[in-house]
Amino acid sequence: MKMDRRGFLKVSGAAGFGLLAGLNGTNLIFPNSAEAAEPVRIMNGCTYSGSYAETGMYWSRGTKIALKHFGGKVLGRPIEIIERDVPNAAQGVRKAQEAVERFGAKFLIISPTSSTVLAVSDYAAKKGVIVIAAAAADSVTGKACAPYLFRWNVPAWSAAQEVVPRIIEKFKAETFYTLAPQDVFGEEMSKAAKDTIIQYKKKLIGHSFHALGETDFSVHITKAMAAKADCVLLCNFSGDTVNFVKQAINYGLGKVSRIAVAWATGDTQFRAIGAKNLENTIWGIQYYWKIDTARNKRFVQDFLKEYDEVPPYLAAGAYASVSTLLEVITLAKTTDTQKVIKAWQGYETNGLSGKEKWNPGNNQCHKPYFTLVCKGPSTMKNEYDFADIIGSSNRAQSSAEMGCKRS
Repeated sequence: MKMDRRGFLKVSGAAGFGLLAGLNGTNLIFPNSAEAAEPVRIMNGCTYSGSYAETGMYWSRGTKIALKHFGGKVLGRPIEIIERDVPNAAQGVRKAQEAVERFGAKFLIISPTSSTVLAVSDYAAKKGVIVIAAAAADSVTGKACAPYLFRWNVPAWSAAQEVVPRIIEKFKAETFYTLAPQDVFGEEMSKAAKDTIIQYKKKLIGHSFHALGETDFSVHITKAMAAKADCVLLCNFSGDTVNFVKQAINYGLGKVSRIAVAWATGDTQFRAIGAKNLENTIWGIQYYWKIDTARNKRFVQDFLKEYDEVPPYLAAGAYASVSTLLEVITLAKTTDTQKVIKAWQGYETNGLSGKEKWNPGNNQCHKPYFTLVCKGPSTMKNEYDFADIIGSSNRAQSSAEMGCKRS
């Protein structure tokens, strides 16, 4: 089953594109020599500990590939990344304050919790800096929308609208049981799932909230098994999802209900759970390495060459966010945040997932969301071949429908 890196690259192909792909022919404009000497500073605020610890490492790796594709510069100025651990909202604000007021950062990329994004967004409003959010809650580009707040990944509503109908079709599911963490993401993701289940005239017969970073899911698994739903749909993330699935398999939940995940990170979770426990499970995801676009093929090739693995969603999210930021800075021909915002609103690019367009009404990227079905060990073609894409859709609400009342 194992395939060496060279063999994989040969099979997957390598489609190249210019360093400024997506700029639609825009030329690189260099500033004057005085400005060129000053680095463009970007804060990468992520999590390196706890149940979301894997996000930090992969976010850093995706960022590095983006910088490589841009030659390490924008507008002729070196790019400086300020990496900080932001395990909670309070730390997020403190680290953002340090990056802005001590180091002069004008651009803050914050991941992965919605509560941290929203707290940093409030601070950014006072300082006039741009926040790129990597979080799922609808409210980020809904009721909390702001001119300086942008998001590449689609929100919970769009994710549910793609993955729930696929589960119904694939599993013939009539009844659901959902599980989510007790936080902003969990509440909004489970609500989006519930609304979509009802929309398709199916039944939600049970739900459990768990603590973020839960280690023992036995109580929740017991409740889910007692419900005997056709599908147990997980609305959690990262390590929480891995821990639940592994424990659920040991308890025999898979013999009672089908298991599905609304919001996955991809290969990092698949490796942790193991192929033998994944067969025929369904996973909704922002990105998967098999996406057939020229830009993604180059990204996968370079990531695999550098890190000896295919990129998960976390790395792709960083790559897409950083790349788009650098593209619009180049388009604006300045790092002045007001001019960058103007260039970004309505911006279109050929991204990792295909055509990606930023809604000028709430700065939400409209892009596809994907559904995967996992394979068993006997059908995997190589060590990375955990799943196939069985569908995708670009289902987006308008700014008003999301609750964005920005003038």
